[in-house]
Amino acid sequence: MNQSEQFVFKLCRRSFLSLWSYASPRGKGGKELCDILVVCDPHVIIFSVKEVNYKETDDTVVGWERWRRDAIEESSRQIYGAERWLGTATSVLTMEGEVALNIPDSSVRRVHRVAVALGACGKVPVSVGDMGKGYVHVLDELSLDAVMSELDTITDFVKYLQDKEALQERELQIIASGEENLFAVYLHNGRCFPQPGNLLFVDDDLWTTLKLKPEYCAKKEADKESYLWDKLIEEFSNNMDKENVLFKDSAEEFECVVRVMAKEDRFCRRILSKCFKEFHQSGYTGARMVPSPSGVIYVFLALPHGTNRQCRIAELAGRSYVARMLYPGVTQVIGIATEQYEANKGSSLDAYYLLKENWTPEDQTQAENLQREFGYFVKLRQSHMSEDEYPNAN
Repeated sequence: MNQSEQFVFKLCRRSFLSLWSYASPRGKGGKELCDILVVCDPHVIIFSVKEVNYKETDDTVVGWERWRRDAIEESSRQIYGAERWLGTATSVLTMEGEVALNIPDSSVRRVHRVAVALGACGKVPVSVGDMGKGYVHVLDELSLDAVMSELDTITDFVKYLQDKEALQERELQIIASGEENLFAVYLHNGRCFPQPGNLLFVDDDLWTTLKLKPEYCAKKEADKESYLWDKLIEEFSNNMDKENVLFKDSAEEFECVVRVMAKEDRFCRRILSKCFKEFHQSGYTGARMVPSPSGVIYVFLALPHGTNRQCRIAELAGRSYVARMLYPGVTQVIGIATEQYEANKGSSLDAYYLLKENWTPEDQTQAENLQREFGYFVKLRQSHMSEDEYPNAN
C-alpha cells in the first residue's frame, strides 16, 4: 500500500474496526481486488484510492478532465470490477489470500462505491454520480477528512451514503463548491437533505462556518463520552482469545456481539456509554436493562470479584432471556458482564448474544421459570434520561 492508501485504511479501521476493514483484498487470480474493502452485513463498501497530482495547463478545462480521468474514472473502473467479482464470491480473501468474513448474500447485500481522489487539493470540481454501472461517491482531501471524521460509525457513514444516493433520484440541481459544504447542509438539516424545491445552492464556506457554531462545538464535546462504547468494542475485539474476555459459545457469537455494538450510531453510543459508566462506577451488584434507541436491549451485569466466570455467563444468558420476554417488540439482546467496581482493581468482560425473532409459548414458559426461580428482573425500578444530540451551548 502506498502512503495515501495507508492513510485511508487507517481512517476505515478507526471508523469501522479492523474486524471488517481489509486492505488490498484478493480477487480473480489472486490479483488485488480494490484498495480497501469494508464488510459489515448487509453492507459492503468498496474503496478505490488514487493520488494524482494535478498539473496546471493553459486550458484549465483540459487539465480538469485529465485529472478526473486518471483519478476518478480509473477508480470507478476498479470499483465496478471489484463489485462484479464479489457477485460470484462467498468470502473475503485477505491480502495474504486467507479466507476471512463471509460476503453478505446477494438478496440482502447493499454495495456502496467510494472513490477517494487525492492530489487536486480542491482545484478541480469533483463530479459524482453514476459512472456507468452504479452510483460512485467521490471524496477528495477536504471532503474525506470532513465526512469520515464526523461520521465515524458504520451506521452514520452508510446512512449518509444512502441519502446521497437517493439524491440522484430527485430532479434537484445542486450548486456546491465541494462535498464538504454539501455535507454541512446534511448535518445542519438533521442528517438529511432538504426536500422541497428543485435547486440547492450551497455557500462556499459552509463547512468552516458550521464547525464554529456553538451547538456544533457542544455536540463534539458531549460526544467525547460516547467513546467509552468504542473502547468496549475494541476490548472485545482485541481480547476475545484471552482470559479477560469470554463468550458463551463461539467466535461466531463474538462477531455478532461486536457487530451489533458497532452498529450503534454516535448518538446512541453516547447514551449507552453514560448508562454503562453510571452503572459500573456506582459499585452496584446486580443487573440493569438498557434499551437503545436503535432497538437493541442491553443487559449490564456486575458481580463481585472472584465470581466463577461460567456462572456469570450463565446468569447473563438467563437475564438476557428474561429481558427478551419483558421487551416483546425486541428481537436482539446483548449481555455484558463485568466485576463490581472497586478502585484500583482491574476487570474482565463476558458477553452474550440473543437473537429471538419469534417468541413462542414455550419461550414464554421458560423465561417465566427463570424469572421465578432466580429472581431475574422481578422487581423492576424504572429510570428515565433525556439527551439532546446538540446540547444547549449556553
